[in-house]
Amino acid sequence: MILLGFFIFFSPGLAQQAALPNVFVWESTIHAGYIVRNSGDLPKNRMPFFISLNPSVQTSGKNDWNQALGFPRVGCRITLGDLGNKRELGYMLGLTPNMTFKSLAARWYVPAVNLGLGIAWFNKPFNMKSNPGNFYIGSQITALAEASVQVEPKINNRTFSIIGIRVIHNSNGHYQVPNLGMNTLSLYMGILFNSKMLVKPEIRDLNVPKSKIHLNLRSGIGIHELARTFGPTGTPKYAIYVNDIYLSKLYGKVSNIHFGLEVNYYKSYYDFTVNHNLFTEDRKLKSTVFTAFLAHELMLKRVSLLTQGGINLYNKFYNAYINQYKSEQGMSLALKKMISTRLGIQYYLFDPQYCSRTNVFVGAYIKAHFGQADFVCFQVGLVL
Repeated sequence: MILLGFFIFFSPGLAQQAALPNVFVWESTIHAGYIVRNSGDLPKNRMPFFISLNPSVQTSGKNDWNQALGFPRVGCRITLGDLGNKRELGYMLGLTPNMTFKSLAARWYVPAVNLGLGIAWFNKPFNMKSNPGNFYIGSQITALAEASVQVEPKINNRTFSIIGIRVIHNSNGHYQVPNLGMNTLSLYMGILFNSKMLVKPEIRDLNVPKSKIHLNLRSGIGIHELARTFGPTGTPKYAIYVNDIYLSKLYGKVSNIHFGLEVNYYKSYYDFTVNHNLFTEDRKLKSTVFTAFLAHELMLKRVSLLTQGGINLYNKFYNAYINQYKSEQGMSLALKKMISTRLGIQYYLFDPQYCSRTNVFVGAYIKAHFGQADFVCFQVGLVL
């Protein structure tokens, strides 16, 4: 996830239009809130407190996606948080590439929306011996997703105050259990300073190259622990061999639509069937999951943000395993059996909008059973 920050924030391809000044934006905020309790095992804590710095650049239209997305600010937020219990929850340090969406012509009371995806480090994750009470954070490194809404009352032509509300989610993608995940909700206030006065970019017609349907092949490896959300802890980490074949087509300047088949072979599933004699035949086949999926890529030149949903066509092991070991019933259980989701980033060697020949890309993803994390994975892809 951290690569997204370098690709978006520091890439020369995202520099501003020469006719307009580069406007660097410095945003500093303080936050106070609470940790949302999603189990009865949250360690007792006082109000969490965060400070954040978000250096960013105001896009001005050199790249077509700037205009297609309404000229967002692109930044990389640094967040330091005291989680309100130094012994069990400790501190968090987050680094989050992000975008802020707000019309440059809007009045101050029209809210700006900020979305970010990055990584976080915790100094007090779960430890069986030294910190057994923190079931929310199971590893020192987690993914960090955040969303906020804020208003920016004007102080002068280059300085604005900030008032908003932010939600932060941390999860390690089932790389290591426990992996209950931590959600924090906070109110914040701060200051925003522009290096120059903002000039509204000129709106121009977007030339959209004619796009054809591409065949894509994507392959890689994932890793997880075969365990429930809370445990057992200390179980081995297993490889998942992740392979996809799909068709894609670009629409407009910022959308790439996929439709295809995902085939995942789980080493953990196979070992479990052998050790517990779960199936007597076709164990490798029954340790494989076949999923039909539909996905969307938000295209930011050579960088993209992927969201994907799918229907499991064949999921023999998981259906048997979840029936035996999961306590929930009803709709939640049915959705976990049936629905597959994925969130990730991809980086292309050539800009897909202007590349009609073969292209290659790399990606990092979190895979889930509906909303419950399954594994993290890395893949290499080929566009034909």
